[in-house]
Order: sequence, then C-alpha cells, then structure tokens
Amino acid sequence: MEQHVQIIPMADSSKHITTDDLRPTALPDAFLNSDVAHAAMRFEMPSYDDLPAVELYRDQVISFIDHVLEPLAACADGPWLTPSMVNNYVKQRLVAPPVKKLYGREQVARLLVICIFKQFLSMDAIKRMFVIQNMTYPVEVAYNYVAKELNFAIEDNFMMVDGRRHVDTAHKTTRESLLVRSATEAFAAKAFLMSYLVLTGYESL
Repeated sequence: MEQHVQIIPMADSSKHITTDDLRPTALPDAFLNSDVAHAAMRFEMPSYDDLPAVELYRDQVISFIDHVLEPLAACADGPWLTPSMVNNYVKQRLVAPPVKKLYGREQVARLLVICIFKQFLSMDAIKRMFVIQNMTYPVEVAYNYVAKELNFAIEDNFMMVDGRRHVDTAHKTTRESLLVRSATEAFAAKAFLMSYLVLTGYESL
C-alpha cells in the first residue's frame, strides 16, 4: 500500500528559504583551520602538580582560572568565574572555605572542575558527582583523571586524526570513571559546537 507523507505548509509569515540558507557556511577543514579552532587546540588542563603551589587570594584564583580556560572562551556561558560565584560555591560546600582569605591547590582544582562542568550540568548534579568522587578517590587522583580525559576529549573533537579516539586512561573501569569520561566528552562536544557557531557568526543573528 502506498503511503503518503503529510507535508506541513510553512506559514505565510515565514521567511522564504533560499539556497544560501541551506549551504554550509564553513566546511569541516575550513573550521578546523580557523583561529577559533586553533585556540581550542591550545587548551591544556593542568595536572594537579602544575596548579599554583602557593596559596592565592580570590582575585588571583580567578585570574589563574581565566588564563587556563581562555582558549575555550567560545563555549563559555558568560564569565568562567567571578567573586560572587566563588563565594556561592563555598556557601554550597562545593569548595572548602578559604583560610585567612587564601585558597590552596585543592580549592583551585575544585573551582576549575566546576567551571568546566557547569557549562552543561546543574550545580546539584556537580555536587552529586563530588559526593561520589569523595567516597572513592582523593581530590588529587580524581582531578588528574578529569584533566587527562578532558585534554584527550578536546583533542579527539578538534583534531580528528584518522577517526581514532583516545582510550580511557583509567586503570579499571568504575562508576566514577564512566561518569567523568561522559562529562568530559559532553564538554568537548559542546566546545566543538559552540566554536563552530562562533566562527559562523551566530552571535550576530
């Protein structure tokens, strides 16, 4: 029996679609060779040992995190971190309170991860992930795994070397490793999409 596909007509007030509307505005090679893509490729999440060894004041923490995440500016929903955000994360117990207004390496690590994950997760979801992490791994181990997986996920999305992707760096697949790998891949996918949209000028529409 022949099936008929119902076609929904466009409203009279709809804009007429032209061939220019359907034509790609930036082919994959052009995008991957663009300044915005090259900026993302420069990103490198520092290891725990590469975080500041000395304690920092809040403004210094914000400046450091802005510097680390600057290559991925295209995918940020507003500023990465502000003084009020830091205070709020401390109030929500996502980050330990400063001691004499100073923040240590562990707090900086937590803030970096929050800045990444908040681009696609709610604060409640991030808090839950931290609770799960705290039950199994110390901050240093958990942070280094996030850093490695995030760096590889960004590389996989932006470099696309023969379709190959990095294997999981965890020695053993666990609940925590699956959650982190899913989170880093989600962020990298968003970074790729937002970088492409920035290149094609979506902000000017």
